[in-house]
Amino acid sequence: MNILLPTDFSENADIATEYAFKLAEKSQGKVTVLHAYDLPYSDRSMSTSLLEVMKENAESNMKDYVKELKSRYSIPFESLVRLGNPIRLITETSRLDSIDMIVMGTKGASGLEEVLIGSNAASVIQNTQKPVLVIPPVATWTEIDKIIFATDLDLKVKEQPLQRLREFALLNNSSIDLVYVQTEKAPADGSRKFYSSNLEGVKHEFTILKSGDIEKSISAEAEKENANLITAIAKRYGFFEGLFHRSMTNKLAYHSRLPLLVLHEPK
Repeated sequence: MNILLPTDFSENADIATEYAFKLAEKSQGKVTVLHAYDLPYSDRSMSTSLLEVMKENAESNMKDYVKELKSRYSIPFESLVRLGNPIRLITETSRLDSIDMIVMGTKGASGLEEVLIGSNAASVIQNTQKPVLVIPPVATWTEIDKIIFATDLDLKVKEQPLQRLREFALLNNSSIDLVYVQTEKAPADGSRKFYSSNLEGVKHEFTILKSGDIEKSISAEAEKENANLITAIAKRYGFFEGLFHRSMTNKLAYHSRLPLLVLHEPK
């Protein structure tokens, strides 16, 4: 598994580093470390000399970071320093065939900050088709042996994200608890068989909860089961349905105390 690791050299980004390198090591893959620096919107007329200073600082920070990574890990990795919007550069780099997953830290958000600004992680989730593993600031690396899969058990879901989840679970020797929060209707007939067939070889179970608060129910179930990770599928819907489902995934990305793996339905 080849992993793209965006970093701003912060403590939150460093927590994601541990996950990225551990997962790459397990899968005998490699890590691409990306640092993107951008001009503040109000400073678009910045002089060439100041741009050079920003570039030198970014490259110097990356040089120090590479030295630190080499002292901590033995697996192969490469480093990239780019000028431009971080979301755009992460998205463009993730499109490379050599990238299988994005692993990134998040600072989370609350209140008006969440509504008006959002987070880089949520923006990346909405603009890539690659799996995104979001690491919250309170996380510490632990073996991923129990996964909570927040699902609506929709029979229209494509097989690709389920196969990616299966491969991830097999890599980590994880069991999966498929959690369906029933707000109105029960799961569709045949849904358990469909999901089980796509998770063949992975130990899994189904949990049906009745609640009006999906996010809170998922988090409570994860805590009860001592889960190490939550996963969800960002689905392709019409505009209004898409807003609702993006909102649920984004809330988990902002507020979950556990790492969140977001998979995508293919176009």
